[in-house]
Amino acid sequence: MKARHCLGCLAATAIAFATVVVHAGEEPKNPAFERLKSLEGHWVGPAVWDEDGQKGEVEFEVSYRVTSGGSVVLETMMPGTPGEMVTAYHLDGEDLVLVHYCTSGNQPRMKRLPSSDPSDLAFGCLGGTNMTEADSHMHSAHLRIVDPDHVRGEWSSHEGGVVKWIAQAELARRK
Repeated sequence: MKARHCLGCLAATAIAFATVVVHAGEEPKNPAFERLKSLEGHWVGPAVWDEDGQKGEVEFEVSYRVTSGGSVVLETMMPGTPGEMVTAYHLDGEDLVLVHYCTSGNQPRMKRLPSSDPSDLAFGCLGGTNMTEADSHMHSAHLRIVDPDHVRGEWSSHEGGVVKWIAQAELARRK
């Protein structure tokens, strides 16, 4: 009888453990993150920038790739060029966050600002590595998913608490 009771306890423990393992691997559903995942693919379009009153325009390319079992979206700006940069988007609990790996060698962290619209992805800086607030760094990012084939982006860089440059892009999905 005691052996049968121990087997029953062991079976119940195994089932409970298996349930915990299955649920531990599941990412919480976040409508904004799911919308971000829908960008997977290649995007191109004109980008304009303004740095201390000097303006310019460039053809901009961005790719998005969902990786790590669907838990990360990698954004690669200007892939294959010396200016290539990567941003990793992921959930931290219920919060959508990002880490931007910049060509300047710093890694700003940002958190999505409150919005009830999952197509409006505005992020604000939380700090970062290899930087201080006084250093030049990407300070904000804003993606607006217009429709399945069009995205607007805006990024700003700060130095010493002052906006140093702003870039804006109108991107279309490359088919």
